[in-house]
Amino acid sequence: HIRDDDSRDAVPLHSVRRSEDMGGFLSGVGIGGGKSALYKPIDADGDSHASQAERSAYGGGGYDFDDDLSAKDGGHMPNSRENDLRRREAELEARERELRIREANVQSMANGARPPLNFPPLYPIMYHAIDAEVPVGDRRTVRTFFYLWLALEAMLVLNCVSCLIVMVSNAADVSNAGASFGSSFVYLFTITAGSFFLWYRPIYNAYMKDSSMFFYMFFIFNGFHILFDAYMAVGVPGAGSAGIIIMLQCLSSGKKAGAAFCGISFSLWVLHFAACLVMYLRVRRHYKRRGHTFAEAKQQAYMGFAQSGAGQAAASTAANAYIRSNTGNF
Repeated sequence: HIRDDDSRDAVPLHSVRRSEDMGGFLSGVGIGGGKSALYKPIDADGDSHASQAERSAYGGGGYDFDDDLSAKDGGHMPNSRENDLRRREAELEARERELRIREANVQSMANGARPPLNFPPLYPIMYHAIDAEVPVGDRRTVRTFFYLWLALEAMLVLNCVSCLIVMVSNAADVSNAGASFGSSFVYLFTITAGSFFLWYRPIYNAYMKDSSMFFYMFFIFNGFHILFDAYMAVGVPGAGSAGIIIMLQCLSSGKKAGAAFCGISFSLWVLHFAACLVMYLRVRRHYKRRGHTFAEAKQQAYMGFAQSGAGQAAASTAANAYIRSNTGNF
């Protein structure tokens, strides 16, 4: 028996069949059961409630939201997801490698064993490894400064050769060519060592330790180096530089070979000056973003001196002098 409210809402069977035969709305939603594949009795074809639930849970013939999105996106969503997962996996592997290297370095230092010396290659006196000691985000900056230092060494060699060619050419308008060559030869050793220990190694330590003291050391001595680049580009006679003044003197004397070498040297000094200035300003911006101060740099300098051998010896001497003054034993 059918209740009254169900009999009012029920659709007559002859209407359903007529709608199916005419291809109407009821045939589209599959209520009639005759020609639509969307409606099937639960027990038809041997299916049970459990099999239908299993097929629905695992996407068997039902509506798949991911398939619809993939179709709308032109089938590229799985590829983009896969690429994103691969990128994240590569980043995690890089971080794990960095952590393993740092952990190994810390462990070796804790055990009293420091990493083997590896720089310079022919006569190692220190450990130098940008990828192992410098954070990932700062490695490009430190590596750029290392390349600038290597370029400086090549330019010093070229400058010495240029001064030698100018001296051998015996240009009449070039004065103090011998003094220029002698000074350029001295620069090969003094500027090489000074630039490494006074501004490259400090910026290396500054990014490695995030130290205000080393940043200030870099600002002072790299500022002097930028002025040195400008000085070498000018080419004061007798000052050890084959710059623009020496180039003009060679041109006036008709010494084309000396003028060509001086022109190349002048161009490289100008480029090096511009590159160092750009990197100097970049480090300055980084220093301000990190919130370092001069007071912090002074405190780190005092602590470093106190922990050094000279600082401990000075403190011991002062303490002994104070004890003797108080006890009267001089």
